[in-house]
Order: sequence, then C-alpha cells, then structure tokens
Amino acid sequence: MNQVIDRGSPDRASQLLIQKTDASVNNQRFLGFTIGDSLNALIPLADLQATIKISIPEILPVPQMNESLLGIINYGGKATWVLDLAHLMGGSCYLNTPEVSTGMGMLFQVQNETVALLIDRVGTIETYDLQQSLPIGEAMFTDRIRLFLAGYFIDAEQKSRVVIDLRQVVNSLSAVSDVAVPE
Repeated sequence: MNQVIDRGSPDRASQLLIQKTDASVNNQRFLGFTIGDSLNALIPLADLQATIKISIPEILPVPQMNESLLGIINYGGKATWVLDLAHLMGGSCYLNTPEVSTGMGMLFQVQNETVALLIDRVGTIETYDLQQSLPIGEAMFTDRIRLFLAGYFIDAEQKSRVVIDLRQVVNSLSAVSDVAVPE
C-alpha cells in the first residue's frame, strides 16, 4: 500500500512546528548588564564563559599598558586580563573610584586567553530575534562609544539595549597598547 504525502497542505501542528523552528533559528540569547549608570548593554551568551566577582585590590597592574587594561587576576590558576569596559568607552576608570572595591567580570575567550570585562552589574539573560537588530545611528552615541557597538535592540519596555562587539573591544586595545594583547 502506497502512502501519499500531500506537501502542499501540511496540517496545523506541522505549520506551527515549522514557524517555531524558523523563529528559534533567528533568536539569540544575551546577557544583559549596565555600563556606568545608564547604558543598558548586551553580550552574546555564546561568547561568555562565566561571570565572577572581582576584587579591585586583587588586580595586579601591568606597567606601560593602556589605562583601560587594569591588569591581571588569577582565575583558575591562569593569568586573566581585566579590561575596564566603561573607561574604554570614554567613562570614568574603576581605579579612580575609591568607594568601589568590587565589580563583576564577564569572562570570555580570545584565542587561548581568558579576558574579563569589568562592569558594575550583571543583569538577566534575554533573548532577541537577530533580524530585529537595529544599526547604531551617528547621533545616538559619541564616536568612541559607537566603535564598540554592533547594533541594538528595543526591549519589552521600549528601552534600547546595545550589543557590545567583543572583537572591536579587543582590537582597540591591541592598537593602543605598547604590549600585545591576546587576540
């Protein structure tokens, strides 16, 4: 007995499954966080290894480095670079804020090196449709901030959430440092 499959009119369950599969292909998960007091940012969760609490006094400064490279910490028995993301983007430096003794580090891999982006607060995991990503307009931010942004999304509360471009962060540090930063 031959079975006939009518591909021209799939049943409702198949249609929903296809729609759900198509939507999930475009969705990406991000970790939300803040830079300074007001910039709501995102980093792709796939790029993130972990988040850790960093004690500022435990950061070992490295001489002749860009001021945004605060130094290194011992994480898992390895030297890990600590980058001050707010300072890199034109904000104040963590080291110049004496009342702050800890921050959060978002760890990611750059080739075979682990790098920590030092930020104030880690938020929640959020999912966005990549097709809804919007380009950063020239009037939205300064040139220095725009350099590190890959685009932005509008969240459920109609607030913008910028996406940090990790490659640009690392490339900019390599370009201005006297000592090579892991790429």
